[in-house]
Amino acid sequence: MANTSPASQCRLEPIILNDEDQFIELQRQRVLCGWDYDPETIKRWKVKQEEKLKSLFWITIPDSSDKDKELLRTGHISLDANSSFDPPELKNFPHVKNCVFSISSFFILPEYRSYGLGRHAMKMAEDMAVKEPYGSPNCRFIALNALSKRYIYDEGPDWRGVWERLGVSPPSFSIQEWYEALGYVSWKEEPLYEEKALNGDIVKLWEAFMRKEVQRIA
Repeated sequence: MANTSPASQCRLEPIILNDEDQFIELQRQRVLCGWDYDPETIKRWKVKQEEKLKSLFWITIPDSSDKDKELLRTGHISLDANSSFDPPELKNFPHVKNCVFSISSFFILPEYRSYGLGRHAMKMAEDMAVKEPYGSPNCRFIALNALSKRYIYDEGPDWRGVWERLGVSPPSFSIQEWYEALGYVSWKEEPLYEEKALNGDIVKLWEAFMRKEVQRIA
Protein backbone atom coordinates (compact mmCIF):
# COMPACT_ATOMS: atom_id res chain seq x y z
CA MET A 1 0.00 0.00 0.00
CA ALA A 2 1.35 3.45 -0.92
CA ASN A 3 2.45 5.73 1.91
CA THR A 4 -0.10 8.55 2.07
CA SER A 5 1.09 10.19 5.29
CA PRO A 6 1.29 14.01 5.15
CA ALA A 7 5.09 13.92 5.33
CA SER A 8 5.35 11.55 2.37
CA GLN A 9 3.29 14.01 0.29
CA CYS A 10 5.32 17.05 1.35
CA ARG A 11 6.56 19.16 -1.56
CA LEU A 12 8.41 22.45 -1.95
CA GLU A 13 6.66 24.97 -4.21
CA PRO A 14 8.37 28.24 -5.24
CA ILE A 15 7.06 31.36 -3.49
CA ILE A 16 6.14 34.09 -5.96
CA LEU A 17 6.44 37.38 -4.10
CA ASN A 18 5.02 39.32 -7.07
CA ASP A 19 1.74 37.64 -6.14
CA GLU A 20 0.11 39.83 -3.49
CA ASP A 21 -1.67 36.93 -1.78
CA GLN A 22 1.58 35.00 -1.43
CA PHE A 23 3.38 38.10 -0.14
CA ILE A 24 0.67 38.56 2.52
CA GLU A 25 0.72 34.88 3.50
CA LEU A 26 4.50 34.86 3.84
CA GLN A 27 4.35 37.95 6.04
CA ARG A 28 1.63 36.31 8.17
CA GLN A 29 3.81 33.26 8.69
CA ARG A 30 6.83 35.42 9.51
CA VAL A 31 4.79 37.26 12.18
CA LEU A 32 3.97 33.89 13.75
CA CYS A 33 7.66 32.97 13.50
CA GLY A 34 8.56 36.13 15.43
CA TRP A 35 11.23 37.85 13.34
CA ASP A 36 11.93 39.13 9.81
CA TYR A 37 8.27 39.94 9.32
CA ASP A 38 8.18 43.60 8.30
CA PRO A 39 7.21 44.29 4.67
CA GLU A 40 10.57 45.94 3.90
CA THR A 41 12.45 42.76 4.82
CA ILE A 42 10.25 40.67 2.55
CA LYS A 43 10.71 43.22 -0.24
CA ARG A 44 14.49 42.80 0.17
CA TRP A 45 13.99 39.05 -0.11
CA LYS A 46 12.13 39.65 -3.36
CA VAL A 47 15.13 41.58 -4.73
CA LYS A 48 17.44 38.73 -3.68
CA GLN A 49 15.12 36.31 -5.48
CA GLU A 50 15.45 38.37 -8.65
CA GLU A 51 19.25 38.39 -8.23
CA LYS A 52 19.17 34.59 -7.81
CA LEU A 53 20.70 34.86 -4.35
CA LYS A 54 17.68 33.56 -2.47
CA SER A 55 15.11 30.89 -3.32
CA LEU A 56 11.95 30.76 -1.21
CA PHE A 57 9.60 27.79 -1.09
CA TRP A 58 6.27 26.92 0.47
CA ILE A 59 6.30 23.65 2.38
CA THR A 60 3.09 22.11 1.08
CA ILE A 61 0.87 19.06 1.56
CA PRO A 62 -2.44 18.25 -0.17
CA ASP A 63 -5.57 19.31 1.68
CA SER A 64 -7.21 15.99 2.57
CA SER A 65 -10.55 17.73 3.20
CA ASP A 66 -10.64 19.11 -0.34
CA LYS A 67 -11.68 16.74 -3.14
CA ASP A 68 -9.45 18.69 -5.54
CA LYS A 69 -6.52 18.30 -3.13
CA GLU A 70 -5.57 21.97 -3.04
CA LEU A 71 -2.13 22.50 -1.53
CA LEU A 72 -1.86 23.68 2.06
CA ARG A 73 1.00 26.08 2.74
CA THR A 74 2.16 24.57 6.01
CA GLY A 75 5.33 26.66 6.27
CA HIS A 76 8.25 27.93 4.26
CA ILE A 77 12.00 27.50 3.80
CA SER A 78 14.69 29.37 1.89
CA LEU A 79 17.87 28.24 0.17
CA ASP A 80 20.41 31.05 -0.09
CA ALA A 81 23.46 31.30 -2.32
CA ASN A 82 25.06 34.08 -0.27
CA SER A 83 26.01 32.36 2.97
CA SER A 84 27.27 34.81 5.61
CA PHE A 85 28.76 32.06 7.78
CA ASP A 86 31.09 29.98 5.68
CA PRO A 87 32.53 26.80 7.28
CA PRO A 88 36.31 26.65 7.80
CA GLU A 89 36.68 23.98 5.09
CA LEU A 90 35.82 26.64 2.50
CA LYS A 91 39.45 27.78 2.52
CA ASN A 92 40.21 24.61 0.56
CA PHE A 93 38.01 25.85 -2.31
CA PRO A 94 38.92 29.55 -2.60
CA HIS A 95 38.09 29.91 -6.29
CA VAL A 96 35.01 27.69 -6.55
CA LYS A 97 31.79 29.66 -6.93
CA ASN A 98 28.70 28.57 -4.97
CA CYS A 99 30.61 26.17 -2.73
CA VAL A 100 28.22 26.86 0.14
CA PHE A 101 24.47 27.33 0.26
CA SER A 102 22.63 28.18 3.44
CA ILE A 103 19.20 27.26 4.74
CA SER A 104 17.38 30.07 6.48
CA SER A 105 13.88 31.46 7.07
CA PHE A 106 12.72 27.93 7.95
CA PHE A 107 9.31 27.79 9.64
CA ILE A 108 6.51 25.25 10.10
CA LEU A 109 3.11 26.45 11.26
CA PRO A 110 2.40 25.18 14.81
CA GLU A 111 -0.64 23.14 13.77
CA TYR A 112 1.51 21.06 11.37
CA ARG A 113 4.59 20.44 13.53
CA SER A 114 3.54 16.93 14.54
CA TYR A 115 3.44 15.79 10.89
CA GLY A 116 7.19 15.31 10.44
CA LEU A 117 7.33 17.86 7.62
CA GLY A 118 10.53 19.55 8.79
CA ARG A 119 12.82 16.62 8.02
CA HIS A 120 11.29 16.16 4.59
CA ALA A 121 11.58 19.87 3.78
CA MET A 122 15.24 19.88 4.82
CA LYS A 123 16.01 16.82 2.68
CA MET A 124 14.36 18.39 -0.37
CA ALA A 125 16.20 21.70 0.15
CA GLU A 126 19.51 19.82 0.47
CA ASP A 127 18.78 17.95 -2.77
CA MET A 128 18.02 21.26 -4.51
CA ALA A 129 21.33 22.77 -3.32
CA VAL A 130 23.46 20.52 -5.55
CA LYS A 131 21.69 21.14 -8.84
CA GLU A 132 20.30 23.97 -10.90
CA PRO A 133 18.16 26.03 -11.10
CA TYR A 134 18.08 26.70 -7.35
CA GLY A 135 21.48 25.32 -6.39
CA SER A 136 24.76 24.47 -8.09
CA PRO A 137 26.76 21.31 -8.91
CA ASN A 138 29.64 23.14 -7.17
CA CYS A 139 27.87 23.02 -3.81
CA ARG A 140 29.90 21.17 -1.18
CA PHE A 141 28.30 22.33 2.07
CA ILE A 142 24.96 23.38 3.48
CA ALA A 143 25.32 25.90 6.31
CA LEU A 144 22.86 27.22 8.89
CA ASN A 145 22.74 28.55 12.42
CA ALA A 146 20.68 27.32 15.37
CA LEU A 147 20.08 28.44 18.93
CA SER A 148 22.77 26.92 21.16
CA LYS A 149 21.71 23.82 23.09
CA ARG A 150 23.29 25.41 26.15
CA TYR A 151 19.95 27.21 26.63
CA ILE A 152 18.40 23.80 27.24
CA TYR A 153 21.08 22.17 29.40
CA ASP A 154 23.33 24.76 31.10
CA GLU A 155 22.25 26.31 34.38
CA GLY A 156 22.52 30.02 35.15
CA PRO A 157 20.83 33.30 34.27
CA ASP A 158 22.62 33.54 30.92
CA TRP A 159 21.54 30.04 29.82
CA ARG A 160 18.47 28.14 31.05
CA GLY A 161 17.58 31.15 33.16
CA VAL A 162 17.36 33.40 30.12
CA TRP A 163 13.77 32.31 29.39
CA GLU A 164 12.52 33.62 32.72
CA ARG A 165 14.42 36.85 32.12
CA LEU A 166 12.72 37.21 28.73
CA GLY A 167 9.30 36.26 30.12
CA VAL A 168 8.76 33.39 27.67
CA SER A 169 8.45 29.63 27.97
CA PRO A 170 11.62 27.63 27.23
CA PRO A 171 11.75 25.57 24.03
CA SER A 172 10.48 22.02 24.32
CA PHE A 173 13.59 20.67 22.55
CA SER A 174 16.99 21.77 21.27
CA ILE A 175 16.91 22.89 17.64
CA GLN A 176 20.70 22.44 17.52
CA GLU A 177 20.27 18.78 18.45
CA TRP A 178 17.48 18.45 15.88
CA TYR A 179 19.92 19.56 13.16
CA GLU A 180 22.62 17.29 14.60
CA ALA A 181 20.27 14.34 14.07
CA LEU A 182 20.13 15.35 10.39
CA GLY A 183 23.91 15.23 10.09
CA TYR A 184 24.85 18.86 10.78
CA VAL A 185 27.88 19.62 12.95
CA SER A 186 28.80 22.83 14.76
CA TRP A 187 32.13 24.55 14.22
CA LYS A 188 31.66 27.61 16.44
CA GLU A 189 29.19 29.53 18.60
CA GLU A 190 28.75 33.31 18.71
CA PRO A 191 26.23 35.81 20.10
CA LEU A 192 24.18 36.64 17.02
CA TYR A 193 20.78 38.03 18.04
CA GLU A 194 19.55 40.43 20.68
CA GLU A 195 16.35 40.35 22.76
CA LYS A 196 15.10 42.70 25.46
CA ALA A 197 14.65 41.24 28.95
CA LEU A 198 11.68 42.13 31.18
CA ASN A 199 13.89 44.53 33.15
CA GLY A 200 15.02 46.29 29.97
CA ASP A 201 18.44 44.62 29.72
CA ILE A 202 19.65 43.52 26.30
CA VAL A 203 20.20 39.76 26.14
CA LYS A 204 22.51 38.42 23.47
CA LEU A 205 21.54 34.97 22.24
CA TRP A 206 24.29 32.57 21.21
CA GLU A 207 23.88 30.60 18.01
CA ALA A 208 25.66 27.46 16.88
CA PHE A 209 27.09 27.77 13.36
CA MET A 210 26.55 24.42 11.67
CA ARG A 211 27.35 22.76 8.37
CA LYS A 212 26.81 19.50 6.53
CA GLU A 213 28.82 18.11 3.65
CA VAL A 214 26.46 17.31 0.79
CA GLN A 215 26.34 14.36 -1.56
CA ARG A 216 27.47 15.77 -4.90
CA ILE A 217 26.00 14.63 -8.18
CA ALA A 218 28.44 12.45 -10.16
